[in-house]
Amino acid sequence: MKTKLILIGGVPGTGKTTVAYQLASKLKIDKVLSVDIVKTFAKTYNQDFNEYVLTTTHEAYKLENISIIEGYLKHCNEINKVVLETLKNIKDNIVIIEGTTINETFIEMLDKEKYEITYLNLYLPSKELIKRYKLKSKLRKSNWIKNIKIIEKINDYLSRDNMCFFNDNLDNTIERIIKYVKKDLCL
Repeated sequence: MKTKLILIGGVPGTGKTTVAYQLASKLKIDKVLSVDIVKTFAKTYNQDFNEYVLTTTHEAYKLENISIIEGYLKHCNEINKVVLETLKNIKDNIVIIEGTTINETFIEMLDKEKYEITYLNLYLPSKELIKRYKLKSKLRKSNWIKNIKIIEKINDYLSRDNMCFFNDNLDNTIERIIKYVKKDLCL
């Protein structure tokens, strides 16, 4: 039997973590894997990572003076290798994975013989992202507002994905995602 993966991507502030845990609660899914947590543990316990693992999605392009999207994709590739190694150790039937590196290129890395996959990308326009960043900046240090133009480019790139959800209202978004996931994974 294939493990069912529910993949949730999007730029910082789109509600990936909130949606992932709400979805897990409503669908009674025990395992939510956060890319941010995997990255933090990997950086803490393993010193052998290249510089793309150690940076952020919106600053990776600076490492080689390449385009923002090229930097983002290189960062995603390196982080997602760590996520795949972590995923090998999870034995649950259904797993939700959420993070900024979850995108179409991550799906290409997955073994389709082993996993049944549903993917969605959360999207918000820049004005809404800035509102959320201002609220979040009161709780934790981030450079998201300063980097909004870069994040906008990544947001635009990700919005081209086939399964893009506009997360303007959490309750409505959760209900739409539940319907989509149940249909797509036959839950």
